Amino acid sequence: MEREGIRGRVVRNASMKRYTSMKVGGPVPYLVYPEDEKDLITTIEWLRHQGLGVRFLGNGTNVIVADKGVEVGLIRMTRVRHLHFHNIPGGARVEAAGGLSLKILIRECCGRGLAGLETLYGIPGTIGGAVKMNAGSFGASISGCLRSVRVADSDGVRTIERANMDFGYRSSSFQNAQCILEAAFELRTDDTQRIKADMEYVWQKRQQKHPMELPSAGSVFKNRPGTACWKLIDEAGLRGLRIGGACVSEKHANFIVNTGHASAADVRGLINEVKKGVRETTGVTLDEEVELWGFNE
Repeated sequence: MEREGIRGRVVRNASMKRYTSMKVGGPVPYLVYPEDEKDLITTIEWLRHQGLGVRFLGNGTNVIVADKGVEVGLIRMTRVRHLHFHNIPGGARVEAAGGLSLKILIRECCGRGLAGLETLYGIPGTIGGAVKMNAGSFGASISGCLRSVRVADSDGVRTIERANMDFGYRSSSFQNAQCILEAAFELRTDDTQRIKADMEYVWQKRQQKHPMELPSAGSVFKNRPGTACWKLIDEAGLRGLRIGGACVSEKHANFIVNTGHASAADVRGLINEVKKGVRETTGVTLDEEVELWGFNE
């Protein structure tokens, strides 16, 4: 296959069952792993020459892809994993590749006595994905320590300062057509053992509350102001509801789990049934936190 200068790995007809945490979904024509930023630009140009739109995927922990797949060129920057620390008064500025695991970043910061991100420990995505969705837990969001982001998009590679970004609850001004190359954070110096204890506490709570033993895409719906979605789903009597191999988790009702052989249609159907049930019972319309790719395309 002619790749016109792409140095990274190119996977043809890549099944999203393999590359998303829900373990469902059909193929994309090309999945590419660029070796560096220059290779990324070459890849984007090549995919567009093939007549394909471009999307970016981290660890696929917040994405559900339709069974038919989606006609895009998909790019993963997970081979670029640099992490740099620069001392500043009272802490450090940390520059991390967008494709680096968020868990790895937090562990490395803990080892250097740098606090500010530890309550996010256990969120399974990449740094780029976490920034894009403004990932958060235990009252903190990743945008709280964020200072700048380097992105690649149709305008080329540029740096965006924090003042020029917009963040909301599980949302940001970054789009699917933008690749987060690097994020810079400012973290404060703190006691390593205290940071480690906070990480362990968060991890234990996740294991207790979340159905980590089965494939899922994390929380399916965005919490309402003052009301957790799982309470609304419980009020509608939907905990344990099943469609095919997809099931509203008995452990946490805002998770939909793949019990073994779910299709993307099962998952999407269950999402719709939960929204319908909650709306009819409580009058509340739930909004998806997960991204749905290819269902209306």
